[in-house]
Amino acid sequence: MNRTIIVLIFLLLGPGTARAQVPVKERQFVYGINAFAWEGYVGSLSAKSSHTIYVLAGHRSILSARETLVYFWPITGEYRADWSGLNASVAGNLEVLQAGHAVTVLPRQAYVIQYPNGPDSGPAILYVGEEAERRYRAFVEARDQYRDALARYLEARRRYLEALDKAAAARQRGTTVPLPTAPEEPEQFRLFSSDVHDGFLINLPLGNYTIRVRGPDRQIVAGSQRTLVVFTHRREAVGFTIVPQTRWTVPERADEPGSTIYARQDQVLYFQPYAAREYNDLAYTRLVNPQSAEGRSDGWRWEYTQSLAESPLQLAGVSGVQTVNGRQYRVEQKTGEALGYEVIEPPAGQTSDFSGFKVQVQGTLNLTLLDTAGRPVPGSERIVRVPRLGTAWPLAIIPLLPLTLGAAVVAWRREQLGGTGRPREV
Repeated sequence: MNRTIIVLIFLLLGPGTARAQVPVKERQFVYGINAFAWEGYVGSLSAKSSHTIYVLAGHRSILSARETLVYFWPITGEYRADWSGLNASVAGNLEVLQAGHAVTVLPRQAYVIQYPNGPDSGPAILYVGEEAERRYRAFVEARDQYRDALARYLEARRRYLEALDKAAAARQRGTTVPLPTAPEEPEQFRLFSSDVHDGFLINLPLGNYTIRVRGPDRQIVAGSQRTLVVFTHRREAVGFTIVPQTRWTVPERADEPGSTIYARQDQVLYFQPYAAREYNDLAYTRLVNPQSAEGRSDGWRWEYTQSLAESPLQLAGVSGVQTVNGRQYRVEQKTGEALGYEVIEPPAGQTSDFSGFKVQVQGTLNLTLLDTAGRPVPGSERIVRVPRLGTAWPLAIIPLLPLTLGAAVVAWRREQLGGTGRPREV
């Protein structure tokens, strides 16, 4: 009986629950954004006219005018696009205005974004116009050539393994057979490319703008007006990622010039220098996601732009001044009972996991990155200090003071009560 009731409850609640989970989709005008960021081109969506679009000054970004099905996703509090349901290009040109005056009119162009070192490794390169078409054709041709070369290699390796088995069997019978030569594996294909799309190339000076799409009928496309903020950095410096030898999976950052880094005596640290730029926190957060509710208008954040591992690092400490060069390092997991990792220089022919400067802390150090002429790079100065820890026993006494005082008060009160004596019985 109870099982029947439970089944009926699920049957009654099931359709309603399913309907509640299906988002309501609405056909809307949206901007698909491919904004330049230092980690690569960031794809995002501007689905409401209230969204302000942020892009970096001095760098090229792409805005694509599209029609799609938009729905609200309450889990993240964002509007999303059902591109598989509808993905239509909106005809027209992009008008750019500033303070109510026309600045420029941008035509639609073909574009493609490619990652020479793979989709998860920068830098990304944007090609537009005829160059985009040419680069995409070259990508398809190179990809097909690699596919064919890989197929030939796999077939050659299959034949090689068969020949190796036959040679081993022949040697077991006492017959000397020359060993086959292993085939050479083709070099890994890393180039990644997007498909060819169309959009408006944005590369405007610093400032606030209004953008809108004017269709072929000379009318403003409904829902196409947005505020566009073109921003830039306020400071440049050198930032460091610091990799402790014993905790290489948890690196730390030292962004502020002249800041102090605290370390233990004899601790081994690996410093990775990067050119860094400081941006407004709100602007850069909205650059990555125009719908984000995070980011502070009065906050600032450092973004690393490129590695400076080729530059030498100067160390000044108790043992004098020395200059060290960056090296490649490999991280290997320790075997046996000793768990953890070990950072070593990779043997010839082996790949590395990171590059940096190995520094063994021996007291206070002043470190500075040097340029090609041997001069200190502005904003790269850091101080490494070893905290002096004295005897720790006085700190242990502090938590006992209230208990000691309380015990003394209780003892004094007992003494006072004991001095009055017991009353005599009459």
